[in-house]
Amino acid sequence: MNWLQKMMNLNRWGIRTVMHGSFLLMVMIPLLTMVIVSYQSYQSIVTEQSTQQTLRTLEQVSVGIDREASQIMNTVGNLIKDENLLDVADHARENVSPDVGAAQKARLNSLVRSYFPYTDELIGAVFFYRGGGAYTTNNLVTINERALRTSLWYNKSLAAAGQIKLFGVQPNDMPHITEKYINTAAVAIPPELADHTRLEVIYFIFKGSLFQHLFESSTKEQGDFLILDYESRAIAANRETYIQSWLDQPAYLYKTGWGASGEYTETMNGEKAFVTYYTAPVTKFKVIHIIPYATLTAPLQKVFATTLWIGAASTALFLLASWFFVRTITGPISRLVRAMYRVQTGSLQPGFTPSGPSEVYMLGHKFHAMVKEMDHLIKEKEEQQRAKAMAELRALQSQINPHFLLNTLNAIKLMAVINRVPNIQKMTDAFIRLLSSTFNRGGTMHTVAEELDYLEQYLYIMEFRYGSFQVHCDFDEAICNRFILKQLIQPIVENAIVHGLQHKEGEGRIWLKGSLRDDKMIIAVEDDGEGIDSKDMAELLAPSGSGSFSSMGISNVQERIRLHYGDGYGIALLEREGGGTRVEVILPNLHEPQ
Repeated sequence: MNWLQKMMNLNRWGIRTVMHGSFLLMVMIPLLTMVIVSYQSYQSIVTEQSTQQTLRTLEQVSVGIDREASQIMNTVGNLIKDENLLDVADHARENVSPDVGAAQKARLNSLVRSYFPYTDELIGAVFFYRGGGAYTTNNLVTINERALRTSLWYNKSLAAAGQIKLFGVQPNDMPHITEKYINTAAVAIPPELADHTRLEVIYFIFKGSLFQHLFESSTKEQGDFLILDYESRAIAANRETYIQSWLDQPAYLYKTGWGASGEYTETMNGEKAFVTYYTAPVTKFKVIHIIPYATLTAPLQKVFATTLWIGAASTALFLLASWFFVRTITGPISRLVRAMYRVQTGSLQPGFTPSGPSEVYMLGHKFHAMVKEMDHLIKEKEEQQRAKAMAELRALQSQINPHFLLNTLNAIKLMAVINRVPNIQKMTDAFIRLLSSTFNRGGTMHTVAEELDYLEQYLYIMEFRYGSFQVHCDFDEAICNRFILKQLIQPIVENAIVHGLQHKEGEGRIWLKGSLRDDKMIIAVEDDGEGIDSKDMAELLAPSGSGSFSSMGISNVQERIRLHYGDGYGIALLEREGGGTRVEVILPNLHEPQ
């Protein structure tokens, strides 16, 4: 019990699962059991009725078999006692004259057929003589005398002289006879007649349809019918499959010899079949009916299918009604659970309206009020954090340029004393424009084009301070109207001039590049100066307040980007191929200021 309780605690079932499971246990399983039991019972009834009906049919066929087989046996029994016919047969092969021989053959054939006025199935008769020789009443009948005398049926006939033997239906091997199959009968001359005739055996050949009409007139049932003699030879069959040599009958027919009548199931060619048999009282022939089990139970299958459809429709209606019933209880609870899950994943807009019974409604109402209060507190906290970040950002902006302004004023003063030239006016004008942009309170952001204009004035002043250097600018037009933080690139350009080009021999170069990559703005500042050691790169990105002025400038830019855009953006320091440094500023692609 402990392990069961633990399992249920680990895998708790919902109300809907419990109710549906109860429906299956209390309704579906009993209903399915009832259908299966009913099907099995009805199947037994149908099989029993079919067996009884088939046995009655087989009994009728057996009556016809007894009548016709007995008639042929009685006819042959009377024929061998006809001394006139035997005398004609004895002298028939002695006449060598064609005319006399033909007349003798016609007479013998007429005498033989006069005994079979009730059937036209007789093809001919063959007379075998003691000591050798054979004579046929039909010229179309060709025989191999030696083969027939050594055959099993011939020796069986000799062993039971005077007894008429009916042999099973067999394939015809006589080329001039059009019948595909033939039936045969034979009788050996009994000892009491041996002194009156030289004949040894009389062999009768009938058409293969000798007993076939019994199936056509007496049965209207589905399936296969066949007749076996007392030695299990096929006397007749309505399918060629069963016409085989009497020594090679199928194994599924062996059970017919176990009793006078009955039924059993057997597997034939991989399919289940139902076999019914009946023994003719006089001849002891077996009349057999074989029907595939699927054909026998086809009506039952239709009834079963109809029952299943009705059961399925009833089940569907019951399920629909139970679904509406369960939904009124579990629906509000499920919606409340989904709303809780959305809140758990970070969404404070659960989209949930309390409903359902009073207890569930009260629970949903309290949950809704709790979520609204949480949303209010979180927004209040975010506003406080945003205000704090803006205060820190303004403080950082105010720390960026004091040294630069001081150095610039000193440079202007020095130029005024030494040169006394109009260039002072240009430098002063550029400086004024820089100051105007620096102290502009129109917001914290401007376009990339405005940032480039600011850098142009700044670089003009820096050329006076540090000498001539080349500046190459390559910006995609697509980003010129995008928005960035004000004076974001200037500290990086200053770092490139002061620490990259100042101590370089010859004229230095600076590249300013801007492009879009993966929907982000990439602004790169490159110089071909002395470069930065890899160990100094980490120091340049360290928090402000430590390191050199250059370190403080780049770290301030990094901090501004992090505070304003988040941790997914910032600065990357790289060694430039061919010498120098490459600084990449990774920014969001903004179409309007934040």
